[in-house]
Amino acid sequence: RMVTVSVDKCIFKKKAGPSHLIKTYAMVLKFGHSSVTLGVEARRHNVYNGNQEVILSTEIKFVRVDEDGYPLPITCRRKTSFKN
Repeated sequence: RMVTVSVDKCIFKKKAGPSHLIKTYAMVLKFGHSSVTLGVEARRHNVYNGNQEVILSTEIKFVRVDEDGYPLPITCRRKTSFKN
């Protein structure tokens, strides 16, 4: 169980049009004791020629919580499973 703690500024780089499919990609940037920060990109995908361009980028931080909303540590096993 994770909750969103913060969303960094959203940097809009390009626009998307009706012929574009939007694809979202994320990668782990950093682990804290009970948090994980993801780098997120939205890319426009032109369905006619296959080109992709980044249209938005941001960072989102999540915290692992228990059923009462208190932070829980992220296990080493979980952290290791996301290392490249």
